[in-house]
Amino acid sequence: MPCAKPALLLGLVLSLAAFGPVRAADAPDPASLLRASIDAPRNVSYVGQFESVRFSSNRATATIVKVEHRAPSLTRRWYLAPEELYGDYTVTRGDATYEFDNKRETLTVSRNAMLDDPGSASGNFNRVMQNYRALSDGTDTVADRMTDTVVLINRYTGERAARLWIDRTTNLVLKREEYHANGSVASQTRFEGIRYTNSIPDDIFSTAAPAGFAQLAGPDVAQASTDTQRAVREAGFAPYTPKNLPQGFSLIGADVTTVNSVRTLHLLYSDGLRTISLFENARGAAADFGALRPKEISFEGHDAQYVEDGPTTLLTWNEHDLHFALVGDLLKPELVQIAISVVP
Repeated sequence: MPCAKPALLLGLVLSLAAFGPVRAADAPDPASLLRASIDAPRNVSYVGQFESVRFSSNRATATIVKVEHRAPSLTRRWYLAPEELYGDYTVTRGDATYEFDNKRETLTVSRNAMLDDPGSASGNFNRVMQNYRALSDGTDTVADRMTDTVVLINRYTGERAARLWIDRTTNLVLKREEYHANGSVASQTRFEGIRYTNSIPDDIFSTAAPAGFAQLAGPDVAQASTDTQRAVREAGFAPYTPKNLPQGFSLIGADVTTVNSVRTLHLLYSDGLRTISLFENARGAAADFGALRPKEISFEGHDAQYVEDGPTTLLTWNEHDLHFALVGDLLKPELVQIAISVVP
């Protein structure tokens, strides 16, 4: 089964309207700020450097990237750290991503329909409004730019879920933090420096394979269909669905993919800010843990494996002659409770 790897999310900001405490007369409206931040990457071109740090239970992983973005949908990211990624780069053109691995001399081309779909952001906006409140949280300086900060509060638990630092002039998100349910920081992404400019040469975004590079086909992720019943029929087996989801989550789409010649059903749940993916198949396609080493865990008499990658947890197990993988921006205990409810 595939492991859903979190992408760099500077170009796509999840936002919502706010119904919070009375603000000072000159304080910016958090709903207006967040709405504007959705469109900012389509309107603003820039060159900069940003750092992403993902925190799991026992480690922190940092990535430093130089980025060049030309609105509306051309982006090049060149990796400076960690050492094993140094010199590698990706180019995104619309919904296509070209990943250049200099050490292996490979170019992997993948597609994700949601990367270049304004409708996805708009639909997500409505879900976030239903499940989160937005509150203004003062001003700050990020990368020598004045920002307005907005905090997203879960309407059901009252917990802080995320905080955004939005450039006061361009509405681009310059810093973002996401938090675990226990209040600890799950991930942080921030610009260390940024320069707004439209003068970025075309060849920066070239997708031509360098001499000697082998071109590979990466994942081709279609827009998740809202016709979930059709996807279930196409799966070729009777699937199971979770009966216990965190408040605010609902099924927003489904698709059927083939992994190592095995038909796999993917059910996608979201509360607008976070997502949970349930993969299941009847023939045992192996979970892809990437470079991470899985750990053993048991629940309800089942032997399972899991990995944590910053805010994301992947949990796999077998049950009722089916093979399951849950991927979500949740802590391990939360994901285990969902897994227990999949097949009572």
